[in-house]
This record gives sequence, C-alpha cells and structure tokens, in this order.
Amino acid sequence: MDVTERIGCWLVPAGAFFRVWAPHAAQVRVVVQTGERWDSDEAGTVSALTRTGGYWSVTVPGVRPGDLYRFRVTTADGEVLDRLDPAARDVLSSELTRDDPDSHNASIVSTGHDFQWAPFETPRFEDFVIYQLHVGTFAGRGDDRPTGWATFADASRKFGYLRDLGFTAVQPLPVQEYAMDRSWGYNPASFFAPESSYGSPADLRRFVDTAHRSGLAVIFDVVYNHFGHSDNVLWEYDGYRDHGGIYVEGGQQTPWGPGPAWWKEEVQDFFYQNARMYLEEYRADGLRFDATTQINGQHLRHVVGRLRAEFPDRYLIAEHLPDDPWIVDEGHFAATWCADAHHEAQRALAGQDPLRRIKDILGWDGYDHPWNLVKYLLGSHDDIGDQQEGDAEDGLTNWDRQHRYLVDQLGGRGDWTARAKCRLAWALNVTMPGTPMLFMGSECLQAAPQVAWGYWHDGVDGRGDHRFDWTVAGDELGIQMRRLVGAANRVRLSDAALRADSLDITHEDHDNQVLGFVRQAGDDVVLVVVNLSDRTFGDHGYGVGTGGRDGRWTQVLCTQDADFGGWDGAGNAFHEPWTQPDGRVYVNVPQWSVVVLRRIN
Repeated sequence: MDVTERIGCWLVPAGAFFRVWAPHAAQVRVVVQTGERWDSDEAGTVSALTRTGGYWSVTVPGVRPGDLYRFRVTTADGEVLDRLDPAARDVLSSELTRDDPDSHNASIVSTGHDFQWAPFETPRFEDFVIYQLHVGTFAGRGDDRPTGWATFADASRKFGYLRDLGFTAVQPLPVQEYAMDRSWGYNPASFFAPESSYGSPADLRRFVDTAHRSGLAVIFDVVYNHFGHSDNVLWEYDGYRDHGGIYVEGGQQTPWGPGPAWWKEEVQDFFYQNARMYLEEYRADGLRFDATTQINGQHLRHVVGRLRAEFPDRYLIAEHLPDDPWIVDEGHFAATWCADAHHEAQRALAGQDPLRRIKDILGWDGYDHPWNLVKYLLGSHDDIGDQQEGDAEDGLTNWDRQHRYLVDQLGGRGDWTARAKCRLAWALNVTMPGTPMLFMGSECLQAAPQVAWGYWHDGVDGRGDHRFDWTVAGDELGIQMRRLVGAANRVRLSDAALRADSLDITHEDHDNQVLGFVRQAGDDVVLVVVNLSDRTFGDHGYGVGTGGRDGRWTQVLCTQDADFGGWDGAGNAFHEPWTQPDGRVYVNVPQWSVVVLRRIN
C-alpha cells in the first residue's frame, strides 16, 4: 500500500508523512513537540497540511520516533480544535484532548520497521486450537506480582503454559486503547494504538513475536461495530457535530452505543487500514470481528474481501450470531462463532435431552468446512464474564442465561460430576467438527469460592475478585483438568481424522444416552464415544457401532482416567478389541465421559 494512501503518521526519508481525513475543516496543521507529555503552550513545530478531497497531508522534515504530535483543526467558523491522530500507532493515554485545553495527551510518532521478527508460518485453518484470554487479568492474581493488572510482557510469560497444554493460537480480548486503564476492551477510544496500560507498540510486537517463538499463532479481536461511551477520538472529529460527526452520522445504532458510519467509503477505508495494520505491522495470524450483525453486510464484505485478497492465509473470524453461512459464502470470512454449540452443550450436560442436543451440534450444516465454525462448548468470555455482579442477563433467576464458568453451571468446582462433565465437554469440543476455542480459566476449573459467583470479570466487584487465579490453576483439581485438556489437544493434533471434513454418526442409544461418531482422513480412523448419563458400562461389554468399519482399535483418550480425576480401570487401557461380526466394538464406557478409539489395523 503506497504511503500516500495511508492515514496516520509515517516516517519517510524526507521526515514524516502525515495524512488525516477532515472534510469539514477549513485548515489543518500538525504540531510536533518533543518531551514526555504535551506542552499546552504553543511550543513545537507547526506545519500546514494540504487538502486533497476530504483528506489533508504534508511531509514534515526532522520528525523522529518518540516525538509527540497533534492535529490542529480550524473549522469553517474559525474555531480551533486540537485532535489526536485517528490512526496514531501510539498515544500517551486514552484521555481526550477534545474540549480540554489542559490535556497533556498526544499522539506518538512510532515505528516498527526495524523489528526483528522470528520466522513463523500461520497454521492451516483446520489446525487452530484457540485459547481466548484477557491480557489485563490473565497474569497477576496468585502470581507474586506487585500490581494487579497484567501487561503484554506479563501475559507473554505464560505462553509456555499454553503451548504445554497443546493450544496452537492465542486470542486476546481487544488490545486497542480504551477508556480508562481497566476494561474488557470493547469500548475503543483510539483504534490504532495499543492500550497504554498493557504497553507500547514495541511491547505488542514482542507479545506477538514471543507467541510465535512459542509456537502460538495470534488472533486479534477488533471492534468495528460501535464506539465506546467515552474517550472516543473520532467523535465530532473535524468540528462537524451532527449525530457525532463524520465518523458517526448515519451509522447503525447498537445495544452498546452508536455505530460507525460504515456507509461512507472513508470509514470503510479507516477500518480496512486498521485491520491491515494488525496483519501487516503486527504479523497477526487472524482477526476476530466483534458483533458483525451490527454492521451493514454489504459494506463489511467489501472490507473483508480486500483483506482476504491480500492475506488469504489469515484466519478471519466473525462473531456473527446467530451464525449464518452468508458471512462465509458472501461475506468473505473464513469462519464464524457458533454460540448454539455452547448453549446446547450446557443444556445437554444438565440432563435436558442430552443425546439429541449433542447430535444436533456435531456437524457443520450449510458450511463448506468444519473450520468455518468456531465452537466453544465450555463458553467464551461472553458466556463466562459478568459485569453485573452475577446478574448479567438476569442470571440470578435464569440459569439458562447465567454468565458463569461451566463447572459452576453444573454444580460447582467441588462437585465430582460437574468436573467430569467439563472434561467431557472439552474432549468433545476437540473431537467434533469445528475449530475448538476455550476461554482462560476453563482449562483448570476456575471458580470463586462461592459456587454462585464463579464468573470472570476484570477485577474486584461486590462478589469478590474474578481475575484468573494461578493458585487455582496449580491445585490438585486444576492440574487434573489441565492434564485432560493437554491430552485431548494432543490427540486432535496427532490425528488428521479429527481435523478432516468428515463426520459419520454411527451409534445412537437413546435409552442409555450414548452417542458414537467416526471421523476419518484416509487410513486414519477415529471413533468417539460419548456417554451422557450417570450409568457406567464395564467389563468391556458395551457395543458401539462403527459404521461398518472392521479392524482393531486402541484407546487414545478416556476422560474418566484417574490422572484426569476419574478412577483406575475406567477406560480401556491395554484392551485392543476388534470389530465384531455385529459391526460393533465392545468397550468400557464410563459415566459422563468421552472415550476416543483409533483404528490400528
């Protein structure tokens, strides 16, 4: 992309090239200063920009990395407004300059062209196993840190933990600059700058590079459907105030605030360049677009189509709920979230018509490939996070809508059966078709001491501290669940069948709530047996249909093994049965379990 088409500040041999969209401005100047904070006096170098259409640009000599700058916009009626750069790669903080002459905030001249990246190849789409985390709360609690808020550097020190668990990708909640210093990240203030409480652009590059060196891809979460309620750099940007100004007027209203004016080509280009920044400048392996149903589909598909054409190997995911094949077939995304998989799994594990519900979420009907759907049976941040002290979506009175860790939904961390069901859920997640995703803490059964308040939040509320607790991750129950997660992830990655475009439901026992299905890739054949009941079948006496596949089988995973919190002899260790003349293989099937068998000859 030619520098003259880019927005923001770009270091060039002649100095720095500045370009900003301000169609209603009568004049735009850029003021450049040195120092650690903005001098509110008239200090600094002032240069006038030249107008081309609605854009203004200039090349200023002598500008260096670390310099501070602001755009000084003069309106048609002579009002002078100091503005941050909408495309600034770094800002001092989320504090606004708008209508605040005493503000010391400024945009920062940033460069990353000299960063030494480690070689890394983005995984094939079928090879993604995603760990979703929130940077600020992932490291810190129970981790002997002096502060309660984690940074990019803190979070990256945990990548070995994730890689040991067998994940192939990390997906942080939004990391762009947001209002204040604590948030989930879905209230963007400055779209191109990283959150200052997490670190600098250099810190974010090191975060990505450390992930890559650890064997982890990085998927960034981007919020293009609404603006935050405060600290919005784009609001009434060039002095035009109708309905929020040039970036907002005519935008779709959303449940979380006003939406951007996606109908404008300049706004589409703004978000295209923002997405492109993550893929090009930060070497991201994918993007997750928040709440795409709140964006006009035709405008969105134009932007995503440009990105897919330039970066065909990057995994672009839509949070398109309810999911619809249009977002992949016409919208150019590689995948969409599938929320029904979580909700139906939760109901099934609570005993609500289990076999039918699980059967209904196994496939990828309407989509070309299983990896077109991201499935998260144990819940995403939306399902687990709660900003209403436990009562989000009336969760105190509506179990089905509660925002909780799955283990708490099913009885609590101290309940053996609830833990077994969580083990079942993740093993099913990685063996069923679809891209598996797990939200931080689910891998070690995070929960508050009181069962009713086992949700995630970004700090302390009236119900306690809900950040990731590393003491819980390291206790006996946490380690058991972590062993299961690691073992299940390794099975998925070692068996091509579990990542193939294949599914054959071979066994349905509605009386006993046992389901069997086969995944196959050439000679690699895997049989998955799911017991959704309290009954245990022992003595290698339960026959599971194989769909006409003869041969000998060996167990590669049983979620009720003793190492995971079950019991010795629960599964089929050292038992390698053959398919019998009745077309079944006879095995142990423990209660509330997933048993995975691989055909060996």
